[in-house]
Amino acid sequence: MTTRETIPYRPLGLIVTMLENIGFQVSHWHEDLVFIEHNAFLLQMGEKGEEIGVWFNVDCESEKKDQIMDAFKGQEPLFNFQIDKSGAYKLVANQEDETLQIEFIT
Repeated sequence: MTTRETIPYRPLGLIVTMLENIGFQVSHWHEDLVFIEHNAFLLQMGEKGEEIGVWFNVDCESEKKDQIMDAFKGQEPLFNFQIDKSGAYKLVANQEDETLQIEFIT
């Protein structure tokens, strides 16, 4: 992708390709969120196509976070993405209807 090309709004296909380049698989996506196998982190697509936020699971080790962010930074120029650490999240069980909720921690 050249610098002249614009990134589409919510570029799921490009994100999937980028993740596969660094060894991750998408397990699910919903609206602007992209869930990754093993739940170490999730991605949130931004207002602009090139903006991607990384939310780390509260159980993810600091060293692993650094490795993941380094891998993303290596992919930024290939896809014209701007990838930033957004914060942390945890999954909270809802006992009433047996679903999971995502709680974001900034």
